[in-house]
Amino acid sequence: MYRRLAIIMPVFNDWESMESLLEAIDTTLVGFDLTIDVIAVDDCSTMPCPQIKPPRKSISSVTIVRLGANVGHQRAIATGLVKVAQESEADLVAVMDSDGEDTPQELKRLLQDALASPGYGIVAQRKRRSEGLVFKFFYMIYTRVFRILTGHKINFGNFVVLPISHVKKLVYSPNIWNNFPSSIVFSKLPMKYLDTVRGTRYFGQSKMNFVNLVAHGLGAVSVFSEAVFIRILVASIVLFLGSFASAILAIAIRIFTATAIPGWTTNALGFALLVSIQAVLVPIMMAFLLLNNRSSLQISPKEHAPKLIVETWTVRRSVEEAPLSGVAGTSDRLMD
Repeated sequence: MYRRLAIIMPVFNDWESMESLLEAIDTTLVGFDLTIDVIAVDDCSTMPCPQIKPPRKSISSVTIVRLGANVGHQRAIATGLVKVAQESEADLVAVMDSDGEDTPQELKRLLQDALASPGYGIVAQRKRRSEGLVFKFFYMIYTRVFRILTGHKINFGNFVVLPISHVKKLVYSPNIWNNFPSSIVFSKLPMKYLDTVRGTRYFGQSKMNFVNLVAHGLGAVSVFSEAVFIRILVASIVLFLGSFASAILAIAIRIFTATAIPGWTTNALGFALLVSIQAVLVPIMMAFLLLNNRSSLQISPKEHAPKLIVETWTVRRSVEEAPLSGVAGTSDRLMD
């Protein structure tokens, strides 16, 4: 039976949206028999964190975890997962964005499914997105390329609810440094998928542009580097055999027929040779990179993530009847 929920959300300068999201979560999750703690991972924002209002309804505490350097969205999530796995008493963990695109209403649905399915992680599968047509087009290309290269389907982001047993396994995987959703697929942990609708940001504009989407896609594919290598190896063999057959055909046409165009055979053979060389060199280079990667020691998030944290502080739930001192909530600040 789940009793405590930790909600992890990475933040980079998006404090206004985060405060609105906290208020919405605090209202939406009323009625759940869970102690709810929010862990906001500050990815070394350039804007100072404002004074967080103490929650009043369902959230028990809000902890700000400040990182010493900007490490990116995925590594901020990994750091939050490690902190929860090592220090929190939570037995259920949610990961969501802090800008409002992952809505409290959908979080409530994920939690309901998680409570009804002990031992399973619940993944928010995007049924409808809120971005523009250009982004949707390139996102569709990303999901298709991912499936071709890895043999796996991915149509979800960071929005998930996981039992703590899943989290304690994932924090040992170096893959979550690169891409959290792809690492979930790679882990083969028991998951269920729930169709959700992506919301809109409370304030500002999305930081996910074409460049960031390409970087995100490359990170996702890198998790399945061995599967990608096998597929590229097979494609290279097919390409080499095709170019070899084309060269034989060009020679046969030149020798046994009178239909050959002057100079055509030389061009065809040169092109076939060029393709053959590339078909041989590409898998050889990938094999060396893959072997070098396997021989080197991978950095476990569980060991390294705590070193990124420079400061944490917690704001606890305010009470309706304040003590005589007049303090409605408590704030514990800790320098790590």
